[in-house]
Amino acid sequence: MGKLVYYSQEDRRWAHLLYSNRRDPEQTIATSGCGPTCFAMAVSSLTDRELLPPEAADWSVKHGYRTPDNGTDWFYFEAAAKAFGVSCKRTGNLQEVKAALESGALVIASMGKGHMTGAGHYVLMVGINGKWIDVLDPNPDNIRYGADGLIDQGVKNDGRIKADEIVFKREARQYWIINRLIKEEDEPMTKEEKQAFDAMREDVAGLKLALEAATKKIKAPAWFIKEFGSADLGGKIHDPRFSEEGWRVLAVGVRLSK
Repeated sequence: MGKLVYYSQEDRRWAHLLYSNRRDPEQTIATSGCGPTCFAMAVSSLTDRELLPPEAADWSVKHGYRTPDNGTDWFYFEAAAKAFGVSCKRTGNLQEVKAALESGALVIASMGKGHMTGAGHYVLMVGINGKWIDVLDPNPDNIRYGADGLIDQGVKNDGRIKADEIVFKREARQYWIINRLIKEEDEPMTKEEKQAFDAMREDVAGLKLALEAATKKIKAPAWFIKEFGSADLGGKIHDPRFSEEGWRVLAVGVRLSK
């Protein structure tokens, strides 16, 4: 994964754009586009593709994942992952999420009422250090963090925070582990596959040596000269050089011609 990409749903380039399946002017990316914004951050961070929140939000609406009044449907992330070339696994297990973060995956979390929202909100989990989880919050001026020490806001209003894992234990409702697609050729060989490959390589080397020996042109072997008196059959062959098999074939031909 390259550099993490951060998007704010309040960015003036798209904050005002509708994110609604019923043309409600109050439903914009700024007010309810946290889900697509998180997904856009994940795709842009994990792949070579720049996916912006408007495109991610538009895809959600067009494919029926924008709910009338409850933001983005939970099924959006798995469907969008297939469309935009990343993998997605839904889980409710925080231990699985922590392991995924340690391996370099990104995780979208649906948060319930608490330190990050008064109703519902999506954030992107991007790293872990002990009990502290690095989070990109698409709502950079979030006022819900509180002062109980469970959220380290760092630079105020930049959208990058650290949250004690207890926040997720108590308030997260669901997770989606997002990762880049692994091509088969990128995966390391298993022990058994390596052994089979090494054996095949030895077989190929052996066949190559056998082929070289069979096709290498040589002077007349002693048995040929002994039987026919000379290598060139009394001047009938100019510069006689054949493979071992070639000399045997020639001998058979000479015998038959007598």
